[in-house]
Amino acid sequence: MSAREVACPTCGAPRRVVNPGTQMFVCEYCGSAVYWDRDALLAAGKKAALSEGFTRLYRGAAGALRGRRFVAEGRIRYSFGRGFWDEWYLRYEGGGDAWLTEDNHELCIETLVPDAMPPVGEFSRLTVNGVEFRVEERGLAECIGAEGEVPCLAVPGTRYAYVDGSSPDGKHSVGIEYETEAGVVFVGNWLAAEDLSLDDEGEDWK
Repeated sequence: MSAREVACPTCGAPRRVVNPGTQMFVCEYCGSAVYWDRDALLAAGKKAALSEGFTRLYRGAAGALRGRRFVAEGRIRYSFGRGFWDEWYLRYEGGGDAWLTEDNHELCIETLVPDAMPPVGEFSRLTVNGVEFRVEERGLAECIGAEGEVPCLAVPGTRYAYVDGSSPDGKHSVGIEYETEAGVVFVGNWLAAEDLSLDDEGEDWK
């Protein structure tokens, strides 16, 4: 699919969208979150300002993740009351994409497990793809804002319940997002510093 030339429905500023999977972008001029509804562009409201924080990644960053070239196209930030975490959307060169969760400066690559069914009611353990996880946290996440382009809706103020856990060896994480009643399950793998390299890596990370 060729690039799309669109205009922000709030301020009219032009935007060139290259990734055919983009469902939402944040206007760089007025800060509106803009999403597609069938063939129409709709404004989803203003985004909250996202501070950069102490992180290796930034929108537009190019590099390699475990040997695969990528560009960081967008970011969504969620609050859990006592703090926040970021979810970075990466698009691989040659096709494909990935989500990186960054929490307390640690990065985890997450994969949706489409057939996983989380237990019903209160539970302290669950098994996904043969790996047992212990539940460590339950809470309510709220979307604070977004930047760049992402393949989903990220409307500021939207909330959903979540459950987080980890495997006994600490190598894997599990997350359940209850945006729907059934919930969806993601399994993550924590990254070592050498798994991610940026073309313009700062001195602080070498």
